[in-house]
Amino acid sequence: MFLIFRLFLLASFFALPNWSVAQQSSEAPLEIGDSGAAYLKAIRFRRIDVDVAYFDPTRPPPPMEAGQEPTAPAERTDVSGEWAMGDLSFPGLVISAAVLLLIVYVFARFGGNVTVSMGRDAENATRQRGKTPFDNRGSTHPVPGNLASILRLQDRREALVQLAQAALAAAISANGVLLQRSWTAREALRHLPADQSHLSALRSLVLASERVHFGGRDVSEEEFQSHVDEIRPLLQAGVSA
Repeated sequence: MFLIFRLFLLASFFALPNWSVAQQSSEAPLEIGDSGAAYLKAIRFRRIDVDVAYFDPTRPPPPMEAGQEPTAPAERTDVSGEWAMGDLSFPGLVISAAVLLLIVYVFARFGGNVTVSMGRDAENATRQRGKTPFDNRGSTHPVPGNLASILRLQDRREALVQLAQAALAAAISANGVLLQRSWTAREALRHLPADQSHLSALRSLVLASERVHFGGRDVSEEEFQSHVDEIRPLLQAGVSA
């Protein structure tokens, strides 16, 4: 029984190639009809048209109109015969140019003066803010040459300001510092050497004079005499030198 089964398998193995060859030989060759030949001829020198059109299979195909052209846009009837650039008409362009020329003329005529005026005002304001009691150009009283003339002043506020001016002048002169007219009182203090005698009293006097000069602070007689006593040695040393 087993031998018969083996013989059956061997016979099937040898019979299988003949069966496949018989199937291959039984396939009909591909035949290209007239429509297929025309299609191959049409696409031979150009790409395949991938656009797909779907027709109703129950009805005949529609006529293939290949000579259609795009519809030309309709002519606008609301455009007048005047010359225009885009949406801007010629009168509007003339008015805009006139306004622009007027702006340029006004700026050229008055712009320079306004700029100079604003610059001068800003510079003057800066100078007024930066002006200190040491700057004597805006003071109604000259810098005194001695302490006695300061003590005779009835206005202690003005006397304190002049006292600070005189003390700074004496300290700068004693140290041989070249005074610059643009210096403020604090700048003059920074140019004094650190080992300057009575520097603490001088700094306190300058700050007090700034509060009086710019802040409108009143000065009592006791406060004024205290500053005089502290700064007197510096003024006397400057006078003796």
